[in-house]
Amino acid sequence: MVVLIVGVFSAFVIGMGLCGIVSPSRLMSFVSRWQSQTGLWVASIFRIVFGVSLWLAAPASRLPLALQLLAAMSVASGIALPLIGFSRFQWLLLWWSRRPPGFVRVWSGVAAVVGALILWSVIT
Repeated sequence: MVVLIVGVFSAFVIGMGLCGIVSPSRLMSFVSRWQSQTGLWVASIFRIVFGVSLWLAAPASRLPLALQLLAAMSVASGIALPLIGFSRFQWLLLWWSRRPPGFVRVWSGVAAVVGALILWSVIT
């Protein structure tokens, strides 16, 4: 079950990464929909669930240490989001939305590669 959760989350990350490569403006439109208190909590929960799932899937994966590191980072960022507050969350989303398309494409590519690496590592 944990591998399925990691697989779904990884596929989502790959999809968002590819979307950002092909159409940075479409990715920014998607991201801008999350500028709410609810969006902050959904993003936080998403990161925590993904991190815990990664941690649980790590021992049976091809890259256990890498997945544990990513899991810890994901859980930490999920916990940090509500602690930074809604106004800083909005500021981060605004800052990200003002980046040039090339910047968004590069980071979207990184996200797609990391998502693919995670997916590859848990599929046996």
